[in-house]
Amino acid sequence: MKKVQKNKISNVDNTDIFDSIFLFDVLNWWEKQDIEIIFLSDLLEKKKNLEMLEKAKIKPASYSNVYSPQDELEIFRNIFDGAIQNNKKVHIVWITLKEEIEILEKYYLKLWFFNEDINCFDVDFSKVLVSASVKIENIMWRGSDYKRMWEKMFFNPPVRESGQVKAMFKGINRGVTAGLYLSPLLTSPQGRGITQTLLDFLSEQILQENILPLTLWKILKYNLEEVGIKGEDIEMKIMY
Repeated sequence: MKKVQKNKISNVDNTDIFDSIFLFDVLNWWEKQDIEIIFLSDLLEKKKNLEMLEKAKIKPASYSNVYSPQDELEIFRNIFDGAIQNNKKVHIVWITLKEEIEILEKYYLKLWFFNEDINCFDVDFSKVLVSASVKIENIMWRGSDYKRMWEKMFFNPPVRESGQVKAMFKGINRGVTAGLYLSPLLTSPQGRGITQTLLDFLSEQILQENILPLTLWKILKYNLEEVGIKGEDIEMKIMY
């Protein structure tokens, strides 16, 4: 078994070094923090389009507009601008849009956090006012899955079309997105630990090299701790 830590992967003592298991520490954090945590879903709920919700019962792909991208981007911009103007640290949870990633990229670029050697951002999240997490459901599925899954995918914020989901992966791999929000998939309904759905998905991402192990560790723990978020560590074993 191999333990994934900051900038290194090392063998775990007294385990088979030839097995195909990564061991991660995941920061299981709570909503009440010393810094302000803003859930976009709470603000988007006030903008819920009931007419589109009725339409989605017939054409499920239209559900994305129950909470429109325009409303989400406006909310994000207002939070971002307010944090910068008031010199206030905030962490925004559940981004879904390419435009939000671009705003963060531009901000981190001004702060000289772009590393040309790796062609990615190397952000010190303890020194930025605004950071963001993406909810795992918003990278697990995309707009084309609505037809198959129907109401099982009726989340807030909604799963967007394929291009926006790709942008979420890009934000993670470019070092722009600070965290991956796992709840409620972090714990099974029986309270017996991490769900198999979550483990299978993350295993697939590592195998297909959509997310590298060190990058995954950063968005599950290290970056969030740099942001100033507190919680408890949960061990996660992922097959690869």
